[in-house]
Amino acid sequence: MAATDGCQATVEIGMPAPFAAFCLHHLDVYILYATARVGDGRQARALVEATLGDLAMLWAEALESPSPAALAWRLLTARTNHAATVSSPALYRVLPAPQADAVLLRYRLGLSPDRAADAMGWQPGEFAYVLKAAVRAGAAA
Repeated sequence: MAATDGCQATVEIGMPAPFAAFCLHHLDVYILYATARVGDGRQARALVEATLGDLAMLWAEALESPSPAALAWRLLTARTNHAATVSSPALYRVLPAPQADAVLLRYRLGLSPDRAADAMGWQPGEFAYVLKAAVRAGAAA
């Protein structure tokens, strides 16, 4: 038995400030989205936490990409698509996933177009275009 003299070795792993800020900025929307897709708040939180863990491992790559939020959104949607059981099934059968996500964020979750675009890592104009295409496609269906 080794003597510790009352000292314990600890290791602290800190997140880079930009990563922590990114997580705080997007966490609520990601949880709302994941909950809407999987129908269970606990499972949604676990999916979001796993997604942010994945993003942490890719953070240097994300910072070099045109949009770290777009990378994070791809990671999140991959996880939620795999786990989705309820998630507005008709919406995702009628529309391509990016359009269905835009409709879900804007109309079902009530996000502003700018906030929804930000969450998906898109420019506001891109979001408006995809949302308009979704509305047209939905009207035609």
